[in-house]
Amino acid sequence: MKEKLKAFFTGTAFRCVAVLLGIVLVSGALLAIFNDLLFVSAEERFNRTLAKIYGKTVSTTVVEFTPEEAGYSGGTVNAAYLVDDGNYLVQTTGNGGYSNGTVTLWTVLSCEGSRENGDLVWKGIEKVVYESNEKQSYISKIKSKFYASFTVHNDELLAGKKFTAAAIADSEGIFTLSAGASRSSAAIVNAVNTAIDFFTAHILKEAEA
Repeated sequence: MKEKLKAFFTGTAFRCVAVLLGIVLVSGALLAIFNDLLFVSAEERFNRTLAKIYGKTVSTTVVEFTPEEAGYSGGTVNAAYLVDDGNYLVQTTGNGGYSNGTVTLWTVLSCEGSRENGDLVWKGIEKVVYESNEKQSYISKIKSKFYASFTVHNDELLAGKKFTAAAIADSEGIFTLSAGASRSSAAIVNAVNTAIDFFTAHILKEAEA
């Protein structure tokens, strides 16, 4: 029996097992170390997003809403914040992209006054920033000027119009620039319109009530 055990421990099979076990242990230790080093908390990711949008440090207050208030025909509201400059920041996901995909972005809604004082006034869209997408292979074709185009129609927005991705805008729609990836741009338009619908229905109207 002792000879068999000795033969096993000195044999090739045991050495292979020992080497593999050593690799597993070392790999596990390295993964744990790198996970700690590279871990980014949800708070840090959000702060990085704010820095990307504003180019500076800002503080925010969460705007609460129910699941029923988050859903619209063109998209979904994921989060909303009151920024310390008095504007509102809304993250939405727009439907209607290529292959039933989506585009998620942030919309900054410029305001004066406050909801608490009952004198909140919407001034239009200040900025639209891309966040992520699902299944949109050609999203890179959409350049910054397309996102910027949402900020130059504020008079029309305040008159009650919304954006459209249609080639020819009707009297109720604001035509956006051609993005080079029409289905993706449709999802972006839907995301922006969703942010507007949510803001007007659940922030602006509450301030007026």
